[in-house]
Amino acid sequence: MKKQFFLLIVVTSLFVSGIFATSVTRYVSPTGSNTPPYLTLGTAAHEIRHAVSISNSGDVVMVDDGTYILSTDIVITKGVIVSSINGSDVTIVDGNNSVRCFYLDHVDAAIEGFTIQNAKYLGGFGGGVNINNNGTVRNCTIKNSEARDGGGVALDNGGLVENCYIYGNTAIYGGGIRLLNGGEVRNCVIKGNTTTNYGGGVNIWNGGKVKNCVITDNTGPHGAGIRTRNNGLVYNCIIYYNNGDNYEVDGSGYHYYNTCTTPALPGTYSTNSISSVPLFTDLTPGSEDYRLQSTSPCIDVGMNFSWMNTVLDLDGNNRIVNVIVDMGPYEYSTPLPTDTDGDGVADVDDDYPNDFDRAYNNFYPAGGFGSLAYEDLWPGRGDYDFNDLIIDYQFKTVTNASNYIVETYSTFVVKAFGAYFKNGFGFQFANNNIAAADIVSVTGYDLQEGYIAIEANGLETGQSIPTIIVYDNAYNILQHTGTSIGVNTEISAPYVTPDTLNILMDYTQNTYSLSELDLPNFNPFIMVDMVREIEVHLPGYHPTDLADQTVFGTVDDDTNPANDKYYKTVSNLPWAINIPETFEYPIEKRDITAVYLKFAQWAESGGTLFQDWYKDEPGYRNNSFIYTHN
Repeated sequence: MKKQFFLLIVVTSLFVSGIFATSVTRYVSPTGSNTPPYLTLGTAAHEIRHAVSISNSGDVVMVDDGTYILSTDIVITKGVIVSSINGSDVTIVDGNNSVRCFYLDHVDAAIEGFTIQNAKYLGGFGGGVNINNNGTVRNCTIKNSEARDGGGVALDNGGLVENCYIYGNTAIYGGGIRLLNGGEVRNCVIKGNTTTNYGGGVNIWNGGKVKNCVITDNTGPHGAGIRTRNNGLVYNCIIYYNNGDNYEVDGSGYHYYNTCTTPALPGTYSTNSISSVPLFTDLTPGSEDYRLQSTSPCIDVGMNFSWMNTVLDLDGNNRIVNVIVDMGPYEYSTPLPTDTDGDGVADVDDDYPNDFDRAYNNFYPAGGFGSLAYEDLWPGRGDYDFNDLIIDYQFKTVTNASNYIVETYSTFVVKAFGAYFKNGFGFQFANNNIAAADIVSVTGYDLQEGYIAIEANGLETGQSIPTIIVYDNAYNILQHTGTSIGVNTEISAPYVTPDTLNILMDYTQNTYSLSELDLPNFNPFIMVDMVREIEVHLPGYHPTDLADQTVFGTVDDDTNPANDKYYKTVSNLPWAINIPETFEYPIEKRDITAVYLKFAQWAESGGTLFQDWYKDEPGYRNNSFIYTHN
C-alpha cells in the first residue's frame, strides 16, 4: 500500500497546486502541540476533524502515524484531501465500535492511505465511510465495521472507492460495500464480509459499477458475493469462493462484463464472462493471495478503460501490461527473478547468488581440460616422443555482474614427464593489457630450486608481460620411481598418481574484461633442466623477456623473429602442442609421427590439414604405442 500511497500523493499534490493555487497543508499528529492553524507537525492537531473543520477546498490535511480513536465521525463537505503520511499500515482511524469514521460530500473530498476500523452506524449508511453524492476513498483498508447499509462503505448517488481492501464488515444490506443510485468501486479486494440480507460482499441497489475487484469469502443469503439490482454493472471482476451464491440479480438493466464467476453467467445479462477456476496464488486460510498464477484464465481477458492509463493496480504496478487488462485488482506480470545478493543478476543465472562481487564462472577450455605436451631437447629434435611433459589444464575466471574479472583459478594436472631433465613450467599472459600492478596476488605455485625470481605479488621478475612460473622442477611434483627414464611414460614402470597445482590470480576489481585477459591465447612454456633462459614454447608463440635468443636458428630450429616464426623446424614441426582435450600420449622413445599418423601432415600444412589428428579415428594412430596404465 505504501508504494501506491506515495505515488498518489505526488499526483494529488500536483492536482491541488494546479486547481487551488492558495491551498494550505495542515497536519495532524499525536505528538503535535494542537495549535491552530496546524501548519507544521510540531503544531499539529491531535484530532483529524479539528484540522478538517478549519480547512477550505483545496487544502490538504496530512496525518502522522498513530491510532486515532473517534468519539464522533469526521465530516468532509469541502474539497479537502485527508491523507496519511506513511500509509495505511501505520495510520489507523478507529470508530471505537460506537461511531462511523468518515462522511464525505464533495466532488473533491478524498481520504487516502488509512486503516479504518471498528466503526459502527447501525441506524444508517456506511460503517467505515459514507460517501454522499461525491468523494473518493483511496488506498485504504476498511475492516471490522458495521452499519445498516454498507458495513465498510456506503456510496449514495456517486463517489469512488479505489485500490482498497474491504475486510470483515457486516450490514443488513451490503456487508462490505453498498452502492445506491450510482458510484464506482474499482481495484479492490472485498473479502470476508457478511450480510443478513442482500450482498455479502457488494450490494448494488438501483445503479452503480464495480470494476476489477476480487469478491470472495463473503457470506449472505442473497448474493453472498454480490447482488446486482436495477442497472448494477460489473466489469472485470472475479467473484468466487463465497459462502453462498456468488451472485444474485434482481430487477432490470444489470449486466456482467468480462467477469469470472460460477455458475456460468447467462448470456442474457453477461458478455465475455467465464466460469473457470481463477487460479489465485494461494487460498490457504490466513495467508490468502489473490494475485493470479501464470496459467490463470483471468489474464488478458478484461475490458480496458481510460482510467487504467493513470491508475495503478493494487500492487502499485501498471494496470495494463499486455494490451488487455486482467480481471481482478492485480495485473499479472512475469515475476522478477530472485536476486539474493542484489547485483542485478538473477539467482538462476548467478554462479554466486549470495556474493555481490561475483556473478559468473567462465571456463577455458569451456568443455573440460586441455592438454599440453612438450619435447625438451630443443633446438634439437630429439626422440620426438612428445612426452617430456604432459600437463592438463583448465582456467576458471570469475567475473562480476558488470563482466569485469575478479579472479582466475588455474588448474594444472601434471600427468607425466619422460625426461631426465628437471624441467620447470610456466605461462605468460597473451598480452600486456593487464598491468602487472593490477594483478594483486598470485598464489599456489611450487618454487623450490632458487633460480626463479618473483615479485611481491607472485609474478616473475623482469617480464614486460605478466608471467607466472607454476613450478621449477617436475621432480618435485611427481615422485620418480627410479625404474624408468621419467614418470608415467613406460608401461612396465610403476604408475604414479598425477599431481595438481592450483594457481589463484586476484585482480584489481572493476578494471579488466575477460576479452582483455584473453586466456585462449595464453603462452605456456617449459624451462629445460632448471636453466631459466632455455624456453620451449608452442609453435608461433614468442619467448619471454628472459629467454636466450641466441639459440634460435640452431640445430633443427628454424626460428626467424624477422618473419615472426618461432619454435618450428624448416618443415614446420613443433616442439610443443596444445590440444583442446585430454591427450593420449606416446610411450617413451616412440616418435609422435609414428604414433599419430596424421601429425606430420597437420604440422607441415601449418595446421590446415587434419586438424583432428589426435582423435581415435580409423587410420589416425597406432594405439599400441600409446601409454596406458593399470
